[in-house]
Amino acid sequence: MSKKIYLSPSNQINNLYAVGNTNECEQCNRIAEYAKKALQRCGFEVKKALPGQNMNTSIKESNNWGADLHIPIHTNAFNAQTLGGTLVMIYSNATKNKKAGSAILDAVAPIFPGSDYSLRVNSGLAELNSTKAIAVYLEVEFHDTKDGANWIINNVKAIGEAICKGVCEFYAVGYISESTSNTADTTSYRVQVGAFKEKKNAENCLQKAKTAGFTDAFIKEVQP
Repeated sequence: MSKKIYLSPSNQINNLYAVGNTNECEQCNRIAEYAKKALQRCGFEVKKALPGQNMNTSIKESNNWGADLHIPIHTNAFNAQTLGGTLVMIYSNATKNKKAGSAILDAVAPIFPGSDYSLRVNSGLAELNSTKAIAVYLEVEFHDTKDGANWIINNVKAIGEAICKGVCEFYAVGYISESTSNTADTTSYRVQVGAFKEKKNAENCLQKAKTAGFTDAFIKEVQP
């Protein structure tokens, strides 16, 4: 059975970006949509909280669904001057928590322009202390600077893909890039099965082919 990943993007519409006439909720939902697509492409089951959904509803939904990994996705802010890089928080230093947090931090942090934080423990956050699943709380670049806000807005897809790479690393699952998925070999090989003296034998062979699941594209009606 594939692992279940719950994505919980920020619902904070009042956290405005320095540029772009946008906010944390909107951009984190964009990131989560790309992460969802990438994770599904790599074979995970994914549930994403609805845009603007209350945090407690998301926690309940994640727990009831039986998520294996719960990922809150946020962007950060400080003093409108600092590029802050990636912050990843976990509930405790338990082995699986550290492994999951480190995998996602190592995948996401290198793509951001700001200086990064080390993995931090924070047992006071509800989405870390109230989820049954392992939880990795992600705060990406600071949105209260023009450079940081611009970077986030223009790189939501890259952030989503990086989150997926971190999850793949944690579960030791091969990451499948979008380009690899799109260029997968879709060649079909057509097979024709001989000719028969007796029409009845030809019809029997045709029926067996249909029963075996060959598509109509491979099957021709019996003709003299």
